[in-house]
Amino acid sequence: MLFSIYPTDAPETRRAVLEQAAGSAAAAAAAAAAAERMLFTSLHTVETAELAAFGDLLREAHTERGATFCADVSPAALGHVVSGDEGWGWLARRGITMLRLDYGFDADEIRRVASVSGCRIAVNASTVDGHFVDELGDLPVAGWHNYYPRPETGLTEAFLVAQSQLFSARGLPVFAFIPGERDFRAPLHLGLPTLEDQRHRNAWRTFLQLRRLVPDAVVVCAEGAVADDHAAWIAEVEATGVVTLPVTGLDAAASVLLEHPWRLRVEDAAASFRLDGSRGGIRPERLRNADTRERGSLQVDLEAYGRYRGEVHLMRADRPLDAGQARVGEIAAPYRGVVDDLRPGQTVRFVPAT
Repeated sequence: MLFSIYPTDAPETRRAVLEQAAGSAAAAAAAAAAAERMLFTSLHTVETAELAAFGDLLREAHTERGATFCADVSPAALGHVVSGDEGWGWLARRGITMLRLDYGFDADEIRRVASVSGCRIAVNASTVDGHFVDELGDLPVAGWHNYYPRPETGLTEAFLVAQSQLFSARGLPVFAFIPGERDFRAPLHLGLPTLEDQRHRNAWRTFLQLRRLVPDAVVVCAEGAVADDHAAWIAEVEATGVVTLPVTGLDAAASVLLEHPWRLRVEDAAASFRLDGSRGGIRPERLRNADTRERGSLQVDLEAYGRYRGEVHLMRADRPLDAGQARVGEIAAPYRGVVDDLRPGQTVRFVPAT
């Protein structure tokens, strides 16, 4: 996952962002993936007096931490940045390797900026159409979605998927934002999601949901940092593919679930995910059934199911109570929606919820 840094960030926010960005890059490197420490930033609202100071911060992060940046710019902002003595070199010396060119740039201007700047180019994936992408010809642009400060203005899932397909179908990368969990950004301090449904949700759920909807998308935290445990889980899934599932209410006999990762069976059953290799391993000490076998609960097969006894099911949907099954735990409430983002064949790791 990538992170964002802005001229208006407090010093402690910048430190937290740079630390989490470094951890994310290290996880990518461990997985032999692209380990570029890119951060998103915006030069739209940088005042003349602030530009030198913010440029110094970018240069320091670039030279000392290896960070690079995608800078969101308007025609006026870009003209101001490159009008000084350093010209287009101002960008390179501060690690700006990608420019997100939004409103005000036509296809010819985008090609010119790409040529003279030496930067990769991103365009607004939330607003362009296929004709505009094709106008850019063989220019290897990226699609970088918007974030939406004002509640009720973010994208729907269907629109996000359709717009992302304009780029992925052409072999072009796609970036999308999730809100942060610390130091919400101005002007409204109400989160900066690409998807409206993700406003105010935890970062672990929003990350997995975006990756399910647009599997090749690069997820970007739009503001500040995320909770330390969420940052660690995101780094782990990017490095290893293992999805962390915080659980609560475990039966003592089900503590074996915490001992090692488990693979979800490859069959795509509607009712539940079955844990491969769990059969025969768990005999619950007491029955603690609820009103139903709820979505997100862990149910174990009892003696009534014969050779299936001990197999654990992670419920994908609510089902009526069954005399042949007993509840042995559940995904903790803040993360229960992650069940919708799991897929058969994935590997999961259960941890106690905190």
